[in-house]
Amino acid sequence: MLCKLTPEEEVRMHILLKGIADDPNALEMQKFIQHGSVTTYEHCLRVTRIAFWLNIHLHARADEASLIKAFLHDFYLYDWHNCSNITHWHGFKHARIARYNAETVFKLTDKEKDIIQSHMWPLNPTDIPHSREAALVCMADKMSSSYETVLERKAKRKK
Repeated sequence: MLCKLTPEEEVRMHILLKGIADDPNALEMQKFIQHGSVTTYEHCLRVTRIAFWLNIHLHARADEASLIKAFLHDFYLYDWHNCSNITHWHGFKHARIARYNAETVFKLTDKEKDIIQSHMWPLNPTDIPHSREAALVCMADKMSSSYETVLERKAKRKK
């Protein structure tokens, strides 16, 4: 996928992710599949990387420390493919569940809570992104999800 960070940008992103992506609770996301064969952890890392890249290349001037909380946008910690009481409404519910889980485990600002909760806009029309960081994460999530569900699957079929 495009959105390749320079080595310096990659290091800066990983420094900001320290204490989040390596938290034992966050590592639980490696157990769950998000799209195709991509784990929720991998998806969240991709979304973070894309949002970071968009911020740099669109000159959006977003706060990187808040933007990095994009990693927690799908911190819902269940397998939505096999959870019958949630699966039907997963697309509508998981952002709020992820926000609740994230604010329970990590210290978040109101902006960071909004980044997580609004990432499914416009599917959740009342959860509008209220900051440039939230808008970048919302875009990054759509880019990553599209790639994972369409292009990555198509590439695997060709192999």
